[in-house]
Amino acid sequence: MTREQISEMVKALGPEVARELINAAAKSAPGRVGTDRTTREGSVYASVANFGAFTKRRGLRSSSGLARGDRPEERAEVRKIVLKAHKGMVLTDISNDLLRTPGVGDAGVGEDIRATVADGLDDAGFNGDGTGAAPKGLFAQLDAAHAFASTGTTADAYLADVDKAVELPMTAHVRMGTAAWVIHPTRATALMQLKDTGIFIFRQEMLDKGTIRGFPFVMTTRVPVTRITFCADWRQFIYGIDEELSLSEHDTRAEYDETTIRAIVKGDFKLRQPKAFSSITY
Repeated sequence: MTREQISEMVKALGPEVARELINAAAKSAPGRVGTDRTTREGSVYASVANFGAFTKRRGLRSSSGLARGDRPEERAEVRKIVLKAHKGMVLTDISNDLLRTPGVGDAGVGEDIRATVADGLDDAGFNGDGTGAAPKGLFAQLDAAHAFASTGTTADAYLADVDKAVELPMTAHVRMGTAAWVIHPTRATALMQLKDTGIFIFRQEMLDKGTIRGFPFVMTTRVPVTRITFCADWRQFIYGIDEELSLSEHDTRAEYDETTIRAIVKGDFKLRQPKAFSSITY
């Protein structure tokens, strides 16, 4: 199997969790508009007028009158986006038997490399600290006022914190779009096991509807177990990935009859509207 064949298999690169979040948030659930731009039953936004159209510009009032010197109503802050090429590298050892016999195991090799690179992008996209060559991930770019410590782990505390996490983007005038939660599986288990006077608080909603407080959630181990993170519109999480994956072969594993494949991908991550995000720390 040649480098060109491997590259062809892994060309559809991108953060796996980012795709899951967009797909999950696109599903019909209270508080969002579907792909056909219609409001769902039970939506907290009863009309497109209340939902807020794409065409509204920052700094415009909904009223027609504006006296000279009046300051327009503030909308959500939108950052200037500048993406830089941060290198990410993945090393994987492949049996030479697979390389000598094209067509045997090609799909598995390509999928393994693609999945490994995508997992690395997930990790950088959430947890990158911006030091050295590392990009800044989501948690390093959160608005300070939207990242808060939990008030506890009781039922009342969880409910209050979850409500606050949803409220913060709303009060920051962020348009609700592809809204969803991202949560570690262990924290999701804690939510499902939470009871109040013997009654489960979140369990049935999470298992039956796949939502928390009406919004979809995605589980991944690439976010800390100490966080529950909400976003009013995951399209505000911008990532740029270079489609040209740089592949090279190295014989450092010759004694095992293996070839080391090095894959280098360039990418960066930015929050277009930082206040679209909120995060609870436990």
